[in-house]
Amino acid sequence: MRLLLLRQEPLSPRAAQRYTELADGMLVLGDRSGYLIAKSFALGVANFGGDTAAALAAYEQLSAEINRLEDPLEQHAAMGPSLLLYQADGKPAAYMQQACRMLQLANEIDHGAIRSAAISNLGIAFFLAGDELQARHYLEQSLASNDLGGWVRFSAVAILAEIYASAGDVDKALPLLRVWSFPDQLAELDGPTLAHFHVLGAETFARLGQAQQARSYLEFIELTPPEQHSHDLRCQLAMAQAMHHQAEGRGAQAAAMMNEAIAMAQAMPRSDRTLAPRFWWLAAELAGAQGQWEQAYRLMDRYRRLEQEKKQDIAAVRRVAAQFQTDDSARAVEAAQRDRLTGLGNRERLIAVGDTWMARGLEPMVAMLNVRRFNAINEALGREIGDAVLQAVADRLGEACIRFDHAIAGRVYADQYALVLAGERGDIGLLGGLAADMFSTPLEVAGQWVDISAAWGVAHCPAHGLSMHKLMSHAEIALHEGRRTDAGWTVYEPCLIRADLRQLSLISELKRAAQEDEFSLLLQPKFRLADNAVTSFESLLRWNHPTRGLVPPAEFIPFAESTGNIKGITEWVLRRAMRLSAQLRDAGLVCQIAINVSVHDVGASGFPGILSGLLQATRARAEDIRLELTEGAVMKDPATVIDRMREINALGFEWSIDDFGTGQSSLAYLHMLPVSELKIDRSFVRGAANSSTTLTLLKAAIDLGRNLGLSTVGEGAETAEEWDLLRTLGCGMAQGWFGARPMPEQVLLRWLQDRLR
Repeated sequence: MRLLLLRQEPLSPRAAQRYTELADGMLVLGDRSGYLIAKSFALGVANFGGDTAAALAAYEQLSAEINRLEDPLEQHAAMGPSLLLYQADGKPAAYMQQACRMLQLANEIDHGAIRSAAISNLGIAFFLAGDELQARHYLEQSLASNDLGGWVRFSAVAILAEIYASAGDVDKALPLLRVWSFPDQLAELDGPTLAHFHVLGAETFARLGQAQQARSYLEFIELTPPEQHSHDLRCQLAMAQAMHHQAEGRGAQAAAMMNEAIAMAQAMPRSDRTLAPRFWWLAAELAGAQGQWEQAYRLMDRYRRLEQEKKQDIAAVRRVAAQFQTDDSARAVEAAQRDRLTGLGNRERLIAVGDTWMARGLEPMVAMLNVRRFNAINEALGREIGDAVLQAVADRLGEACIRFDHAIAGRVYADQYALVLAGERGDIGLLGGLAADMFSTPLEVAGQWVDISAAWGVAHCPAHGLSMHKLMSHAEIALHEGRRTDAGWTVYEPCLIRADLRQLSLISELKRAAQEDEFSLLLQPKFRLADNAVTSFESLLRWNHPTRGLVPPAEFIPFAESTGNIKGITEWVLRRAMRLSAQLRDAGLVCQIAINVSVHDVGASGFPGILSGLLQATRARAEDIRLELTEGAVMKDPATVIDRMREINALGFEWSIDDFGTGQSSLAYLHMLPVSELKIDRSFVRGAANSSTTLTLLKAAIDLGRNLGLSTVGEGAETAEEWDLLRTLGCGMAQGWFGARPMPEQVLLRWLQDRLR
């Protein structure tokens, strides 16, 4: 088996019989894993003019058994040929799924060349979907490792050269063509890829007017066996020949060959899925050069349509890629700093990059933007379209980054993004004009035109801060001011905070308040309705300001979240609640305490580590801490939040969904959440006795929780009537003033001890 893997050669039609015979032999010998690998290789040969659909169906019948192979190297080898089949069948999302799984296996195998090849496959998947920026990133990363060799390296080079040529970056494409063209040892390289590469060379030099050089590439292709020419290669070769005729001044021959290429493409199975849109763009360019303007217009229209359709492939491939994470530490850091929906960096990534630029002497500028009316778009068109809108906004920000020497775009959360630029302060004027134009045309999303606008808040170094954390905070303050005044563009000024000195002082004193224990906890018991037993408590935060007195959470929590100070407050609450839970457990008392956390806390990659560290420092147990997150917070960014909730749940912490019924979650998301408790919002409990509609909604929420196997808690039950109603409807627990009011920690201990007497 090891010999088979070490001697693996590029797949070709001539290898079909050899691999089929090898598979049969392995089956006779009882080597099931060897049979699966050889059979997979034999099926992969169908990519070269065979019945790809039938071969793919046959492979997928084997896939379940392949996935059960215990040896990761054997499983990796057996999966490899399927990439050729998914590529030939025009299924980039399925290709990406296989590529991601193969990368996971490559990490288990821990072999540099295999891992580099797996990273290269990710780049190919993005390329097939039309996401050339992501493809370029992964292919360049793969080649930079210097672990790839032979035909695997050449495949990555060939696609990268095509990406450079498509982007008009001829200066980067030509060196690759010169180094890798006309190899002496043909057997060492993959024949079909070699042919594609030389078609690209013929196209490139024909477009440059270098007809003789283009001809040498075409002559080389004639040396490759015709049976290695796939359908799309034949189309591209005919187009390259047409371009060569045009470069030689043979207009009639060029037109005839172009029409032959187009007819061949139109007759090709699934041509719109497997032929790159660039084929039609080249055809339109050639038709225009011949003065056939009507045909050029039709071809360009087809090119644009396919480019739009490719966006759906890009979104699908991104979603698949976002579902997989590798165990490699560097990849784990990158994944933690990337937004799962859009592929952009998150807040942590922006801060890390910006701080690096500062260390190099560059002066970053942060432009924070918020998509106006996004909630209305989400409600009117649905969450799926809403997600597509967020991805389309990310695409435009990515395009904007190309215009600057140092630029990175990120999604901070929900519908809020940021651009971080480094350079002279004069770039603000350029960015301002760019921002005005960025959404001047509607977004086309899933066949619908969506008109959006954005509010922008800007802060720049050094005037507005000497750290990225400060710049991000000040840009966000400017953004909030712009949203409040309905301004499109707001540059940070200190007066934006001075406008409300009370708010300014509250924000500036938050860090001190946590350090000097100005906060305090109140605990409100939750009662089991079946027997009125106390089952747990909810912690409620209060700020006892030395001069202002008691400051309600509503006056400082929102500002803490928007300015990045919520982390310190959350850590203070967690530490105090964990200490109390350990004290209660030592005393043999009810000890589970619920703590409200913010979506900013959960979204931070370091939050699980903070929780683990606090458990060790306080001697608390994870099962004694229940974390509460509001339904609306989860729905701001479900892809990121749900994954992080699962990670924390694996540490032993339980989750509750707070204020259930007031958000816009779907049952699909609710089913995915790692929660054990639903807390039904007080507005349903208090209004149920006097409204049949509210009563119906309350009963539906209780039934939903019970059917999902979750505990249900009715919040804000203040009267005996409400208490009894919750019990009658089958609610498991109640929390409210009728049972007990919130009480300080020291009072709680006495209260619990009195109940035991």
